[in-house]
Amino acid sequence: MFKLLRKKEGSFVIFALMLFTATLIMLIALIDASADLAVKGSVNSFGILWSKNMLGKYDLYLKERYGILGFYGNDYSVEEDIRTYSDYSFKTKAYIKTGKIESDSSGYNLSGTKQMEKAVIEAVTAGIEPVKSSSNEDIVQPDRTITAEWIIKALPSYGTSEELYLSGLVKQIKAGLGAENLIKKPIIDKYIFTFFKDYMDDRDLTETYFSNEIEYIISGKLSDVKAKKSVETSIKVMRNLLNLYYLYSCPEKRQGALALAETLTPGPAAVLTQAVILETWAYQEAENDINILYEGGSVPLIKKDTNWALTLDNVFNEDGTEKKHNKNKSIKPDVMEGEKYDTYLAILLCGLTNETKLLRIMDLIQINGKYSYCAEFLLNDYCNGIKYSIEVNGHTYKFEDKY
Repeated sequence: MFKLLRKKEGSFVIFALMLFTATLIMLIALIDASADLAVKGSVNSFGILWSKNMLGKYDLYLKERYGILGFYGNDYSVEEDIRTYSDYSFKTKAYIKTGKIESDSSGYNLSGTKQMEKAVIEAVTAGIEPVKSSSNEDIVQPDRTITAEWIIKALPSYGTSEELYLSGLVKQIKAGLGAENLIKKPIIDKYIFTFFKDYMDDRDLTETYFSNEIEYIISGKLSDVKAKKSVETSIKVMRNLLNLYYLYSCPEKRQGALALAETLTPGPAAVLTQAVILETWAYQEAENDINILYEGGSVPLIKKDTNWALTLDNVFNEDGTEKKHNKNKSIKPDVMEGEKYDTYLAILLCGLTNETKLLRIMDLIQINGKYSYCAEFLLNDYCNGIKYSIEVNGHTYKFEDKY
């Protein structure tokens, strides 16, 4: 009986010991789990805070001048900043050990057209206006150009090119598409006419390197003179084609050209001479049109008789030779109506892809950044979002945030 009791006592002790051990293990596991949970909570909370802090360091020049939120930083600088934040946040927490930190800014770099398009859309949608010039005096600049290879090769648009789709625009206008339907004011174009200057309107913006900025976006010419000349030529070509379209549709003017042709080259050759006369007449009218636009006047896309300015006597001498005109002064039509210079710029912008417009927008932001802000300014150094990972106590935590 005594032996049996001792045997049962031994079993109970062993059982109690096992139960205590199991409870202790469970308690330790619970403590570890609670500690891991606490660490995880701390890392997640601090990680979000660090991201917000990085985004809070947005560049004032980009924000105030171009309505774009972006902070200065690359993968290396982001990793260094996050390391500094983590060391400070966890310096009193011996149980938290940080390891590798990796940043990936490729998806948020402002040198990419997708991120720039997002920034442009947000600026226009929010109704952001650029900082205006505080001076009441017009800033007169020399005709500037850029020839330095190190600047040109660093431009976002370097290595890309696109010709203006002018013939397609003319076809749409001939088909009856008016300026209001052709332009439709897409967001990117609205941004352009808010934040950039053109030859006729500086929009009271602060000083920029180029005066003819919208002309640059249309032409891609890194020169005020060449950009203006390129756009002027494009408008003349457009007006020439549309003027010729009008002349052939006007029996009176077509007959007048034929009568002059028959006096110059009687016989079958008169028809060919008539075509030359009509082409010359349309082109001189186009030159007069551009002068009207530069004087602040209006020229309709498709003209009527009352909008036509030049007669045959304005264009030709009695012997059929062309008259020389003052190219800086226009002859006014009976009725002045239609589109002004900025509308013609908007029409030309419709002949470019959004990709090209965005790249040239980025060029101007970078050029002006170098000129008026910081000589080393590059859009490639700015991001509108952050993405990084940090290793803590052997676990990897990932964070991502954006404006």
